[in-house]
Amino acid sequence: MFRLLVIATVLTLASTVLSTGLLIPLYAWPGIDAWTTIYDSIATHLSIPFYLIINPSTGPGNTEYPEEVFITAIAKLSSYSNTKVLGYTYTKQGTRASADIEKDIATYANWATYAGQNISLSGIFFDEAANGADPSKLVYFQNLSWKSKSSSLGTVVFNPGVKLVADVAQWFAAADFIVEYENTYANWVALAPYEHFSTSDHYGKDAVILNQTPVDADVDDVVRLAKDMGLGAIYLASDDNYMSLGNVPKVAVAVAQNRSVRRRRHGR
Repeated sequence: MFRLLVIATVLTLASTVLSTGLLIPLYAWPGIDAWTTIYDSIATHLSIPFYLIINPSTGPGNTEYPEEVFITAIAKLSSYSNTKVLGYTYTKQGTRASADIEKDIATYANWATYAGQNISLSGIFFDEAANGADPSKLVYFQNLSWKSKSSSLGTVVFNPGVKLVADVAQWFAAADFIVEYENTYANWVALAPYEHFSTSDHYGKDAVILNQTPVDADVDDVVRLAKDMGLGAIYLASDDNYMSLGNVPKVAVAVAQNRSVRRRRHGR
């Protein structure tokens, strides 16, 4: 039954977005060779957008610039043409003081002034975002988005981790991506894909992060479906704290392969 639902979902979609990227919580410490898997995948798949969330200290930390190990790593990430590096901050479903979040934004924005290497960020990843159930939270997040974009951090990602329940169009208007699914691989495949999203109108700005992905999971099948739906970004992690980067090459290859297939089909 699930397979039939998947096929029905795919066949009813009008178009395919060819720019589906990888949204990767890059939370592992960037020590010696720790991010080599990331660098290699980015360099191998230059046609794929990589959105990389860095998190030095549950946010940017309390210093003007990050530690040297982060400076070196971020500069390397930024040297590739297909990357956008996003700074992590959290919102506690819109209950954290906005002044504290704006301080994080200002700190990340200030990294652009670092003279030694290019550690400018492309945007902000707002974790623990609200799901729209409380209408008063919309203005809170709209203001944070405006603050980020006006600070030259133009790529804004909200992560409620669940589908939005109200004011969907306004929420998507305030963000470049919204993570409407952050949960296990098992829970993802238990339902038809469209059930995880608030509406098909914004699939191009939808992102999904699957965790606890089994070793024998059909990553290619999940990625193919995401691309046929036109989702904006996807990632499948093996763990739920995102310390392991072992799945990055597998997901990148799947995105690249499906990208090639779709291009060949459109070229006929």
